[in-house]
Amino acid sequence: MVRTLIILAALSAACRVTAATDTLLSDSMPLRQEVPMKTIHRLAADVAPGGIFHTNEFLYGKNPEQRTMNHSSSLRLSYAFQPSEKSWLASVYKDSYQGVGLALHEFNPQLSNPVSAYIFQGARIASLSRHLSFNYEWNLGLTFGWRPYDEETNPDNRVIGSRVTAYIDADLYLSYRLARCLNLNAGVALSHFSNGNTSYPNAGLNTWGVRAGLAYYINRPSLNDAPASSVRRFPFERHISYDVVLFGAWRRCGVLWDDGRDIYAVPGTFGVFGINVNPMYNISHWFNAGMSLDYVYDRSTNLYFPDGILDMDKITAPSASRQMALGLSARAEFVMPYFTINMGIGRNVINGTRDFSGFYEMLALKIHVFKAPFIHIGYCLSDFRYPNYLMLGLGYTFNYKRRF
Repeated sequence: MVRTLIILAALSAACRVTAATDTLLSDSMPLRQEVPMKTIHRLAADVAPGGIFHTNEFLYGKNPEQRTMNHSSSLRLSYAFQPSEKSWLASVYKDSYQGVGLALHEFNPQLSNPVSAYIFQGARIASLSRHLSFNYEWNLGLTFGWRPYDEETNPDNRVIGSRVTAYIDADLYLSYRLARCLNLNAGVALSHFSNGNTSYPNAGLNTWGVRAGLAYYINRPSLNDAPASSVRRFPFERHISYDVVLFGAWRRCGVLWDDGRDIYAVPGTFGVFGINVNPMYNISHWFNAGMSLDYVYDRSTNLYFPDGILDMDKITAPSASRQMALGLSARAEFVMPYFTINMGIGRNVINGTRDFSGFYEMLALKIHVFKAPFIHIGYCLSDFRYPNYLMLGLGYTFNYKRRF
């Protein structure tokens, strides 16, 4: 605690010295000279002690230690950048930032203490006072170093089935401005770890945490500087854009037996390929809505046993046409600089039987590297609970009219 107070005092002093220097420089400059806009850099560290949601019997007693797993803790270090507060981008997307981070996780020894590398983005939701704001942040990356399921050495761990999993995190937090270049952050964090059905088993791990940390800013102006209201704002032009996405992945699958009471893993992996054609009405800087025509070819679907006997050596795939489907989905998008979150719910209208029956849901991240072209990372569920497949691909937006 003493060390923390000393660090806070030193950082605050550094901020005050920087502010005083900037004041002297501004006083010596001609009044009509335009101050160049500088990118703001952000270095942050936070801890998130918490717990585990008990979604699997392995987590609440069926493990070698025969005890409930409750402990979860994370330490995160991150770098982010954000536009100058005098830019039009900052005037529209308040306090938005994006960057890369590293997280160290601590769990029960039966799960190990893995490490995550991730990209992230956050922004202000609301200003509560001049110094206090309510914010969100999401993280997406990969987690390495699990102690996964093994038939001989770790047969009870049906939560994590591979040494590498996806890492998804969503935070809501309060940020208090202690000084020009220092913020204190505190809130809640929810995390999900899963291999996206690429390996079996894949129950996944869900955790919660209480987040607390500090963020140090470089090039951030003081609150007394010229307000961003003087920035030229470009009116948004409503229009229709068209996304075309090609994706692929691999997956494991299981078959239900004995009236659905038991599930058995099918040996091997199966390929998945899909195309989405997605017209979207761009309503505002932050929101798009539309429909999508979704084609998928999934080699793991509609497998059957010719004799009606559970024998994995005789499992048979149907014709290729029985493993294809065409669906329609409603889509909505949350748009921010560089990243767009796409959500959808749909139903197959052609070949929507057996494994293609029911509703399917999609959640995807579009990373706009060169404006119109983008990287597509997503996941598909069925009936809001059954994992389907990853969607790893590339896309292109036709009639792209946004300024970033």
